[in-house]
Amino acid sequence: MSNSSFSRFEGLTGQRENEVVDAPASGWLSPIGKYFEALETTFALRKRICPASTALTEETTLTRLEKNVSAPFVHPTAIVEEGAKVGKYTKIWFFSHVAPGAVIGENCSLGQNTYVEWNDIVGNGCRLGNSVSIYSHVELEDFVFCAPYMVFTHISFPRAAVNRHAVFKKTLVKTGTTLGANSTVVPDVTCGVGTFLAAGATLTKSSKDWSMMVGTPARQVGWVSAFGEKIDLPLSGQGEWRCKHTDDVYVLNGAELTRHPGPRDILKYVPGERLERMEVR
Repeated sequence: MSNSSFSRFEGLTGQRENEVVDAPASGWLSPIGKYFEALETTFALRKRICPASTALTEETTLTRLEKNVSAPFVHPTAIVEEGAKVGKYTKIWFFSHVAPGAVIGENCSLGQNTYVEWNDIVGNGCRLGNSVSIYSHVELEDFVFCAPYMVFTHISFPRAAVNRHAVFKKTLVKTGTTLGANSTVVPDVTCGVGTFLAAGATLTKSSKDWSMMVGTPARQVGWVSAFGEKIDLPLSGQGEWRCKHTDDVYVLNGAELTRHPGPRDILKYVPGERLERMEVR
């Protein structure tokens, strides 16, 4: 590609595929031009290799979304393989990959470079940050937030010389859970409803509902509400706490915390509708 021009790749709209613009003689746009040129080449190649992929059809472009606002959006650089299911209003962004048999619910957001393996389940209203991989035998319920670069593992004692595919252990992440950036969740555990796993922590055993887990290995240091605030209650005993934002009431009985939702339950999913998330102002 010459220094005097580069080809722009308008992947989101598909309206300008070969627009040529002038560049300074110094050639500072050349690396950008090469990047978009590579994208065009990759996209064209995948059209030949994977013609059935929903990521490669015009129905996934923003132009088509204007006609069907509930349709899932798949960026042209992403791959959704045949046999995968993606729900309404879900967005799958740059360089992501959804394998055959995977099920992704409605109103989800899959950030750049995410991966969902075959037969996995991602519930409704989930948000996967950049570079999160949902491996086999991991199931996310509704409203799960996986922060960038958090990791799931599915083998406790992996060895390159040994195939353990037949003995993978299931990991269940229950509704409302937050898994912090660079955290790790080992296999064969259950993240209780509303678990808040801190950034960089390693969850090695199942967590209680609404527990705040920190450290490696993670230990409980408190409680966190569905809205995302620390609950002013001890780890055990008796007590009650009300969320001023949602009017939820949390009741501590011994070492267990129970949530009683307020008038508008922010963790109640309504199928088929665009999700309007609660905003903090």
